[in-house]
Amino acid sequence: MPTHAQAQAVFASLAPLLAAKRSMRLWDPQRRRFSDHARALTLRLPAQPAAVPLYQRRRTRLLGLDFDTKHHHSAAVDADVELCLSWISECGGRAITDRSTSGGRHILIPLPHGVALTKNNVEPIVRLLAQRLPTLDITPMLNDVTGALTPPGSRCKEGGYRQLDGDLDEAVTALYTRADHGFLGHLTQLLGATPLAHSTPPHPRPPAVVARGAELWEGQADNARLRAEYRRRTPMPTAVAAFAEYGQASGDSRWRTPDGRLDRSAARQSVLTAAVLQGMSLTDVHAQLPAQGGTWAGFARAYSRYGRAAAAALRRDWDSACRWAAANAPEFLPPTHKYSEHTGGSRGDHRLHAKIHTRWLAAAIAWADHELAHSPRRANAVAVMQGLAYASAVGDEIVHEVPVVEVGGRSLSLMAGSIPESTVWQILRDIREVPGAPLLRVRRGAGLLADRYALITPRTGGRPLLPSNAQIARARVEPVHPAWTVIGMHHRRLYEEIVHHEVTVPADALIAARMSRSAGYNALATLATTGLIARSRNFIRRGSTSLDDIAHAHAMPTARSERIARHRREREIWSRWLAARFGTAPAERHTHRASRGDRDIDGHDVPSFVAAGPPPQNGAIATIPCQRRRISCVHRARVSHTLASVNCSHQCLMRLQRRTQAGNAELPP
Repeated sequence: MPTHAQAQAVFASLAPLLAAKRSMRLWDPQRRRFSDHARALTLRLPAQPAAVPLYQRRRTRLLGLDFDTKHHHSAAVDADVELCLSWISECGGRAITDRSTSGGRHILIPLPHGVALTKNNVEPIVRLLAQRLPTLDITPMLNDVTGALTPPGSRCKEGGYRQLDGDLDEAVTALYTRADHGFLGHLTQLLGATPLAHSTPPHPRPPAVVARGAELWEGQADNARLRAEYRRRTPMPTAVAAFAEYGQASGDSRWRTPDGRLDRSAARQSVLTAAVLQGMSLTDVHAQLPAQGGTWAGFARAYSRYGRAAAAALRRDWDSACRWAAANAPEFLPPTHKYSEHTGGSRGDHRLHAKIHTRWLAAAIAWADHELAHSPRRANAVAVMQGLAYASAVGDEIVHEVPVVEVGGRSLSLMAGSIPESTVWQILRDIREVPGAPLLRVRRGAGLLADRYALITPRTGGRPLLPSNAQIARARVEPVHPAWTVIGMHHRRLYEEIVHHEVTVPADALIAARMSRSAGYNALATLATTGLIARSRNFIRRGSTSLDDIAHAHAMPTARSERIARHRREREIWSRWLAARFGTAPAERHTHRASRGDRDIDGHDVPSFVAAGPPPQNGAIATIPCQRRRISCVHRARVSHTLASVNCSHQCLMRLQRRTQAGNAELPP
């Protein structure tokens, strides 16, 4: 049982991050219910159990699952929680769990960045879970007005405190990291769902019609399949593959009817949905049946009761799976931060050092406000640095507490809101030339290797720029939404102050966004015209239009897919040119990715440099210095505050940066 001090620390850290809005409702012991009136959320642990809201303006960014012991034993609750956690992990989610003194438990799942769901979106998912988890109470998630849950650390009605499972830092990291893009679609597929009610039109069109409208498919008739960019890269779930081959039910309650029987209809629908998302066609599915030499014997037996109508039943189910995929395909589109899926960048393990990257981004934005205050490129520069922060967070490479990122300009352009690649390259050149910049290039790109940057603490006036808590709270380590290339990147910061930080007074919003009065009111007019905000005489709030609405209205998903395809073609052409020029197979020149334990052993990347061969005589490819000495620059630099701790002057840092950019591997004495 946690002590009061431990509960206070957990509540103060997690309650503000979990609450949809800065309010809470306290338990009324006289009425035996939570108060009808909300009060301001405080960091001090209340004397009564406190519940924080799940919804703001009837939208939620958190999936809160309440497992209750009112009608079940605590052992049943624990079994359901462990089963649910295994599903969440399999689908790319991250969860925070706690337990009350009565044995009840909560699972709190932060939804992916940029995802806010209505009750209609949430209801099919939580009902699917409730059908399989008897101890789950879905009432809080189905109340989009007053739905609330008590956070970890809060007092319990029975006495004591809600105990957080696991480490507090890991819970905070999960809230910053959030679930992977596509988590909800993967969870729905894993649970064996048929098409969602809210996603399917009242009179579903044939798959071919949906395909032409969404441009999701390639091939014709029975050979139609999802385009490559919409397919899942992960294998078919183990339980689904086991049913397809052997007809075996999963070891959990998936595909079970209330009386415990196996629902073969739901199981075979899961197989077909997984096949669609793997990029298979109906012809490929037929090839998997035993009659044509395939191995899906269990799947074929699920249709045996239809007799001669089995083929027609299979086609009906296939059409249903295709409709579901057409409605939910954007959920499976690889997000911009997975740049290895786009243009061949390096892949991380998605365990973010959230505090380090958020603090660096806040400092970088403050530096841009100071150094680029009157530059028309300030908004684009901030977008590029936000993309770098996210790329570094996903890559998860930290060298002596310094984030290090290796990402190409094409991939970075996608993370920075789909701004032109040439703009990204120019901004990177401009930023790293400014004294005290937050970027230190530690290796120049060559061959198939991208520029490598250390994200260091910026300096202004010769002193490290340390962001305030308010600036850190406003920094968002996530990809920039591509809709801003249509609206105007310079309007983005003002919109975020209004929507994400709930600034409702125009004058306050302009000050927070660091905008002049004339530019700010022009931006407010633009945002109001697009419907992103609503404004009255002296009040502003979120509008009825979302960034996703604007992106779809301007065909941004299609444009993004085309850009990704172009990036791949350009990289393939470049790889072939390198192979023809140096006579080395392109695969031999990819950077060897050392394990995290080997990251400080800098010589592991040297073979990739040797394999890249000599540069051409025209200087198109920069000379590649020794990786060991290059990373040694970062080890010596550490970051600007570490430089200060060893009494290294700002001029020494500038000499180091100039030598690094010039390819000089020697360190200053």
